[in-house]
Amino acid sequence: MKRLLLVLAAGLVLLPGAAVGAACSPLNCAPSQFTLAHGTLLGFRAAAGKPVRVVDLHTGKLQWVLPAGITGGNLLVHQEGARLIWYDATSGAKLYDAALPSVEYSLAGVSQNGTRAFALNVASRRTTAAIVSRGGSRTITLPDRQWQFDALRGDNLFLIHFLAVGGYQVRLFHLGAGHLDAQPLKDPHESGTIWGSPFSRLASPDGRYLFTLYIGSNGAAMIHELDLKLATARCIDLPGTGDYGAASSWALMVSTDGRTVRAVSPGYGRVVAIDVHSRKVTDAFRIDLPYWAIGPTSAALSPDGRQIAIADGETVAVVDLTSKKIADRNPAAKTIALGYSPDGTTLWKLS
Repeated sequence: MKRLLLVLAAGLVLLPGAAVGAACSPLNCAPSQFTLAHGTLLGFRAAAGKPVRVVDLHTGKLQWVLPAGITGGNLLVHQEGARLIWYDATSGAKLYDAALPSVEYSLAGVSQNGTRAFALNVASRRTTAAIVSRGGSRTITLPDRQWQFDALRGDNLFLIHFLAVGGYQVRLFHLGAGHLDAQPLKDPHESGTIWGSPFSRLASPDGRYLFTLYIGSNGAAMIHELDLKLATARCIDLPGTGDYGAASSWALMVSTDGRTVRAVSPGYGRVVAIDVHSRKVTDAFRIDLPYWAIGPTSAALSPDGRQIAIADGETVAVVDLTSKKIADRNPAAKTIALGYSPDGTTLWKLS
């Protein structure tokens, strides 16, 4: 990680039972909102482990409420005892369920398309994990107990391995061959050991990439870009340091075509655009938002990619990406999620 020494940070919003410092899926980290059905629906929740509310972005009206769970694609997986239940988040319908090997297994993640779930046996002396789908399950065993789920796409299972000396590494397990790569997955220019905690994460529309925001107690921040198809990882530094509160205001968004990641920090007064394929910053500018309530920021990118809406639970502001200025700011108490209508004409403020 370039110029970024991270330490474990308190206050992360994680699902119950998730390990501090573990990687996170889109509903494990703050803020908790995500689009569904090609941007026509928005799912969000008030806090980790809470039910997920789904809103129609055409009308701004609540459509259904899903139980707490982990999402992948348009699916949500919920655990009840020794069974996993799949829901269609675009209709609210229960689809099917499947059995875990025992009640000692705890849901830890899902594949990018949501069809497979990953569960850990928390009672085992070694890490025993189950990959469960509608068609059945298989188990894998890892050398010690210091493992956690990161991501799953096709044959590639990405795991987090915690080190005895501190920090952790991203490791690749090939499900078809049942083989764990000996070396950690890393940026070729950086160390394979990560010291820090993820703060939020989002996926590209096609599920190929995961973008994880890391922040440190020194106020530094970076984006970890994981290519799940090619099994490569890169680190992209974000501007600003010296203020943990300001760093915690970073929010990530991805364009509808999946080519650009936007990052905004009201605390640091920065907006950054990153090209996904080159992993380079293509645009950066400053904004001025005095009296912003520092902390996790809800954010939404307009469908045409010209505006970013952000909320701090007290006000909502709109950043115009053409003029590179704040276009609007109004009171919006208790707003915990934001979403643009598919035609971009309406911004919904959800609480």
